[in-house]
Amino acid sequence: MRIRNIFVIALLLLGCTRTTPVSTVSPREVDGLLRNDFAVLLDVREESEIKAEGMADRALWFPSSKIEANDPSWREFLGKLPRDKQIVIYCRSGRRSGLAADKLAKEGFRVSNMGAFQDWVKAGLPVKKNGDQGAPDRR
Repeated sequence: MRIRNIFVIALLLLGCTRTTPVSTVSPREVDGLLRNDFAVLLDVREESEIKAEGMADRALWFPSSKIEANDPSWREFLGKLPRDKQIVIYCRSGRRSGLAADKLAKEGFRVSNMGAFQDWVKAGLPVKKNGDQGAPDRR
């Protein structure tokens, strides 16, 4: 009886800590989601990377260094993200976007990791360069 009670309590605790899983999507899938207004694209690279390479057209930007530091502006940014859309994240290689995706999933967002910015470029999808629209958009 005691073992059963411990088992039931353990299951309840696990159920309370479950987060939304992070899926993986291709750049082409993301483009379709954006065109149909089902998703928001988020670039988590640092400003120097964006200045050097540009960023995906229609992407918002918030640097991973501020996410990891739990900068107060991160909480403000989270408050502006729509909860009714999928949040798709990318970085240079997919590592930082994976970490950011995990954090967003823990906050209850539906999140996908697109991986690397270069995958977006290789797919021939639109890129805005630094001079195209001023500073990266944080919304």
